[in-house]
Amino acid sequence: MALAARFSDEPEVRQRTKEFFELAKFALKLDIDNVSLDNIHASILVGNLCGAEGETAGEALFFGVAFRMAHVLHLPDPDPADDTITQEVKLRTWWSLYMIDTWSSAGLNIPRQIHDKGTNRLPMCERNFWCLEPGQRLEYDAQFGIGLWGYMVMLARIFSHVQDLHVKLADGELNEQQVEEITEALADRLDRFLEELPSDLHFTVDDLESHAAAGLGRGFVALHLGYHHYATLLYFQYLDIQLRETPSRTLFVTRCKSHAASFSDILRLSHETEECGVVYLIVAHMTVVSSSALLHTLLFGSQDELQNTRKRLCHNFELLLKLKQYWPGVELMMDRLFTFQKVCMQSMDSIYTADRWIVKFLLQHALPIEEEAGIPTGSDLAERGQYARDALSILRPLV
Repeated sequence: MALAARFSDEPEVRQRTKEFFELAKFALKLDIDNVSLDNIHASILVGNLCGAEGETAGEALFFGVAFRMAHVLHLPDPDPADDTITQEVKLRTWWSLYMIDTWSSAGLNIPRQIHDKGTNRLPMCERNFWCLEPGQRLEYDAQFGIGLWGYMVMLARIFSHVQDLHVKLADGELNEQQVEEITEALADRLDRFLEELPSDLHFTVDDLESHAAAGLGRGFVALHLGYHHYATLLYFQYLDIQLRETPSRTLFVTRCKSHAASFSDILRLSHETEECGVVYLIVAHMTVVSSSALLHTLLFGSQDELQNTRKRLCHNFELLLKLKQYWPGVELMMDRLFTFQKVCMQSMDSIYTADRWIVKFLLQHALPIEEEAGIPTGSDLAERGQYARDALSILRPLV
C-alpha cells in the first residue's frame, strides 16, 4: 500500500502515503528476526520507500538487512526441495540485491556488500519464466535464454567499473593516460554489449511496441536508459573544457553528448508509448545526469546544438516534475541541476579537482551536494547562462 498509494487516482489515498510507509516499517520490524525470502523482499521495498522519502539512513539500514539475510540464506543456492519457480525467484532476488548494492553503495557512499564472483547464471527470459508451473522441477537449459533482467546485470557489471574509475580519478590515483586507457577499455565493453544484444532487443519503435504488447515495455526501456546513462557517466569527465584536446577526448565529448541526448529521446518516447513510461525513483537521478550534460552543451556547445538541446531539457524537466509527484526525494536530485549550472558558470575545472565534487555529483545521488567555490563568471558566458536559467525555470519558476 505504501508504494501503490503514490500512484492512486484518489487524493485521499495519496495523502495517506506517509501513514502507509510508517506502518510498513513497523510491520517489518516486528518480524525482522524471521530470516526468509519474504522478508528480504519486504526489506527491499521498505529500503526503497526510505530512499523515496529522503531517509538515507533508513535506506542503508533496510538494504543492509536484505543483504545480510541473503547471506544467511546462502542465496542464490537452491534447496533440494525447491521447484524451478522458487529457484529462479531466489536467483532473481540475488541479482536484484547485486544491482541495488551497486547503485545504493555509490549513492550513499558506503562499501559494497554483494559481490559478483561470476559463478551464478543470469536470469532466464521473462516469457519462459512466466510459463513455469508451480511444482515443476526442470534442469536449466540454454534454451531458456537470457531475459531483460540478465542483460541489465551485464550492464551493472560495467557500471561498477565506471564507478571505480570516477573514484580513482577524483582521488588522484590515475594519470591522464591511464584514465584514457581505462575509458577506452570500458567503452569497448559497452560497444560489445550493444553489438551482442539479440536483434529484437535493439532499440527501435517496433521493438518498443512489441515488448509493450508482451508486458515488457518498461523493462525494455529500463535496459536502454541504463545503457545510455552508464555511457554518459563514463565520458562525463571529458566535458571538462580545461583538458588538453586530443582525438580520443574529442570523441569522448561527442559520445557523452550523444548518449545524454539518446537517454532524453528514449525517456520522452517511453512516456508517449502506452505501457512503457518508467516512473521508478532512480530514473530521476539518471535524468539529472542526462540533463547536466545537456546543460553543459547549452553553456559551452555550438550554436547549432542549442535548439534541440533546449527541447530535450524541457522534456527531461517535465518528467522530473512528474516524478516529484510520486517521490519526495526527487526535490533533492533537482537541486543538483541548479548547483551544477552555478558551478559550470564559475569554473568547470573545479568540479573535477576539488574535494571529489564530481563523484558526489554523479554517483552519490542520495546525499546532498554542496556548491563548489569557483571564479567569477565571464561576460562571454552571460548569454548562455541566461539560456540555462530559462530552461531551469521549468523546475523552479521563481528562480
